[in-house]
Amino acid sequence: MTAKRTRSPTPPTNDAAAAFDDLRSEVSLLRAAIEGLTAAKDKLPDYSPTLRAIEARLDHIDQQIESIHDKPAMRLTPLTLAAESHEAARSYGAEDRKSVGQAREELARSLGRVEGMIEQKRSNAEQDWWVTWVGMGGLLFGAFLALIGVAVWG
Repeated sequence: MTAKRTRSPTPPTNDAAAAFDDLRSEVSLLRAAIEGLTAAKDKLPDYSPTLRAIEARLDHIDQQIESIHDKPAMRLTPLTLAAESHEAARSYGAEDRKSVGQAREELARSLGRVEGMIEQKRSNAEQDWWVTWVGMGGLLFGAFLALIGVAVWG
């Protein structure tokens, strides 16, 4: 920034020697300021190694980001993710329905076999019951016939 020069409160004189003295003091002031800036610049630390290290790290980060961009998952959009998850849910749902249907059919077959075994056991028990009663009836009828035969021939 440059500062605007203000006029000195003393009126300008036409004396050349005074003008040169003023010019000399301003030039020496400028020279002192420039030397001060140069000295301040010389005192600044050298940031070149730090900046090179930062640049190397940034290059490494850029390479990692590029390798991430090459992954297939990074090409997916929310819309494609939603479509793929919907399709997966539908296909897994179909597989589940198929599995449940197969399990239901297997359960029905197993229950049919169990009911068949129960019916067979019932029929065996009924058959035993009928055989017992028919045997008892036959025995009683035979005894009755024997009594009649004895009474008639006897």
